[in-house]
Amino acid sequence: MSKFYVIGKASPELLKKMHAEPDADRGSVMKSMCDSLGVKAVSYEWLRGRFDVLFCVEGDYESVLGMKVAVLNSGMMSDLMIHEVFNYNNAFKKAADASKNYKKPGE
Repeated sequence: MSKFYVIGKASPELLKKMHAEPDADRGSVMKSMCDSLGVKAVSYEWLRGRFDVLFCVEGDYESVLGMKVAVLNSGMMSDLMIHEVFNYNNAFKKAADASKNYKKPGE
């Protein structure tokens, strides 16, 4: 199971809904969708800055991508990006191993 951060912007339509219902629990909607996909919701936070929402989940990439597609198609969010957490030490070890066998053209 991998960990992902999904970051995005609220659409004008969502902002209107939030203005009309400021006490609505938006996080419970996202958790319910995660549960239906077998994805674990870790945290759901609103941000100041360029993006509005940061959602941390654990699951497989295909399920998280399915969640992204569903949310984008709902029109509630835009510019959703999925960022997968990875072990950089393992990645650079693999890079070092690959470099031992890589030859530049002409060498």
